[in-house]
Parts: sequence; C-alpha cells; structure tokens
Amino acid sequence: MLIFKDISLSAQNETAKSDTIFDGHAVSSDWIDHGLILGLDFSKYFYGEIDYYRSHIWAAGWFPTLSTTMNYGAEFSYFDEFIVAPKIQGRIHAYFFNTSLTALCYTDFNKDYAIKLRPEIGVGLWNIDINYGFNIRINKNGFDQYNRHVIALRYYLKLHRKHLGEYDRNGNKRPYDE
Repeated sequence: MLIFKDISLSAQNETAKSDTIFDGHAVSSDWIDHGLILGLDFSKYFYGEIDYYRSHIWAAGWFPTLSTTMNYGAEFSYFDEFIVAPKIQGRIHAYFFNTSLTALCYTDFNKDYAIKLRPEIGVGLWNIDINYGFNIRINKNGFDQYNRHVIALRYYLKLHRKHLGEYDRNGNKRPYDE
C-alpha cells in the first residue's frame, strides 16, 4: 500500500511540473498597441476626429478576440466658425462587436458649449470600425451644432506594438531569452 501511495505522489509531482512549463504550442497571446485614430462622424453635421489610443489586445490563435482601448482626442468641424470637441473615450471590443462610452465638450470658443455623454455600439475588424452613437445632453449653453444621432467610421493607425506574451493551453507563458 505504501509503495502505491509513493508512486501516486511521484506521478502527481511530475504532472504538476509539466503543467508549469511552456509546452511549445502557443494558443493565445496578448500585446499593447499605441497609435492614432482617424475618423469621420456624420449625421446632420459632419465632423472629423483624431485621437491618440492605447489598446490591450488578447488573441486566441492568430485572431484578436478581446481588447480594451482608451483614447484621448478631439472632434472638429467648420460651419460659420471652427468647432472643436475635446473628448475621452473608453472602448471594449469582443470579436466583431464593440461598445464605448465617450465624454465630449463641443465649443465654438465663444460663450457657447455643450457637454455630452455618448454611448456607442458597432462592429469592427482589425483596424476599421463603424459605430452608432447617441449624444446625451449633460449641460448646454447655447450650442446646437452637434449630432444627436451619430454614425462614426474610424481607422486605427498603429504606431507601436509591445508584445506581452504567448501562452500554451495551460496558461503557461513562453519563456524568452533575454
């Protein structure tokens, strides 16, 4: 009985060791991208946008399955005068679908401004997405040149990528020679 118990413990010990060593077959990976977003927002009024973004991306195999993104930038247009809307946006992208929440402050650099909160939902693949958004009024002081309903088309221009790791089916990270 003692011999069987000893063999069983040594077999469990070998299994535990093999579960913590990268098995050579990467099934997932993750990385961080930095770059610029170039976009067009249209409905009643036409706006352009440019943002800086930082995304953390997780992939299963070769396909990115989930990402979280923060971006900071501005929407801009010209009607009778230059209009700008500084903004901050948080986004979650899962497979082809994405959702985001944006805080904006439209202004014409006079006394007029409008603070908006815009939830968005849309679809995207790789570096392009298209979204529908709805501007919710938080505060307004005479500014009316914004879209209540927005269709946004965006292109993500990657400037830098930092690979974080590759993982096997047990979640073990691939060792890198340093």
